[in-house]
Amino acid sequence: MQNRYSGSAIKTVLVTGATGFLGWMISKNLCRYGYQVIGTGRSENPAHKGVKNFEYIKADISDTTTLDKICHDKQPDVIVHCAGIAHQKMFRPLPDTLYDKINYHAAVNLAQIGGKTNPNLYFILLSSICVYGENGNINVDETDQCNPTSAYAKSKLKAEIRLNALFETGCIRKLDILRLAPVYATDRRINLEKRICAPGKLFYFKYGSGQQKLSVLARKNLVDFIRYRISIDNATRTGSIMNISDPEPCSFNEMIRLMNFGPTGHKKPVFTIPLQSINIASQIARFCFPTKKQFISSCHHKLVRDIVINNQRMLESGFKPKYTIENILQKKYE
Repeated sequence: MQNRYSGSAIKTVLVTGATGFLGWMISKNLCRYGYQVIGTGRSENPAHKGVKNFEYIKADISDTTTLDKICHDKQPDVIVHCAGIAHQKMFRPLPDTLYDKINYHAAVNLAQIGGKTNPNLYFILLSSICVYGENGNINVDETDQCNPTSAYAKSKLKAEIRLNALFETGCIRKLDILRLAPVYATDRRINLEKRICAPGKLFYFKYGSGQQKLSVLARKNLVDFIRYRISIDNATRTGSIMNISDPEPCSFNEMIRLMNFGPTGHKKPVFTIPLQSINIASQIARFCFPTKKQFISSCHHKLVRDIVINNQRMLESGFKPKYTIENILQKKYE
C-alpha cells in the first residue's frame, strides 16, 4: 500500500513496548505500509497473530543479553522505543530506581547495542513534555530549560541527554527525540479524563472559567508522524528534538463539551469549582501529606494553568496532522 508517508527503503523496524497503547498501533501501522516490524514486550498478546510483516518477541528490555541477541539476529534499521514506566500515582509510588532502570538504562543500552550492530541506526525515543516541568508556560519550545519534577520526567530527561551524547559520538546515525503531549484516542481518554472527571467518573469538574488550555496529541497523529519520519529518512546524519502535539491546544471547556455530548461520551452533570477553592485544597493537601508536596503541586498546576507547547518544529518537518480532538472524540475517523 502506498501513500504520502510510505515508500522508504528502510525495511526493518524494532518497536519496543509493542503490546502497549502506543507501540501496538505504531507496529500495526508500519506493517500495513510494508515495513518489517519486530515487536518486543513482556506479555503475550494474541492480537499479534496473523498480522502480516510482524514478528513478536517476548522480552525483558532491561536484560542486555536479550537486547544483544535481538539486535544481532534482526539487524534493525530503525528502533522506535515506546517501552517505559509511566506516571507515578500518589498512594502507589514506584521506586525511582525502577524508572531509571526502564526509562533510562534500557533506552541507553538499546541505543548502544543497536548502534554497535548497525552503525546506520535510526533511533526514535518517545519522551514527554513532562521534562519541562509544570511551569504553566505558554508556547514552550524545545530550547526552553527543562525542570522535571517527577521520577518519570527525570528519567526521561536523563535518557534524552545520554542518547544525545551517543549521537554526538557517532554511535547512532540519526536520533529523533519526540516530546509527546498527553496522548489520547477514541477508546483511551484517561489523559483527558483525569483533568476534568470526578472520582468514579460520575460528573465533570470545571475549574474556574474552564479556559485553561492544554496541548494534547491524538494517537493517530503520532502513528502517522512516526511513519512519516521513517519514510523520509535519506541516510543523512541528523539529531533532533521535537514537541509533538495536535495542531492546536484545546481548553478544558472543549474537552467537557466533546466528551459529554459526543458519541464517545455519556452526558453527565458539570460542576464549577472556583480556582480559589482549588488553591486552598492544594495547600491543605500539602500540609496533610508533607512527603507528597511535589506530587500535589504538580497535580494542582495541571488543573489551573495552561500547558501549551510550541509544535512548530514538527510542522516545519513537512508533516501535516489531520486529526483533532473533535474529529477523534466525535468518531469522524475510524
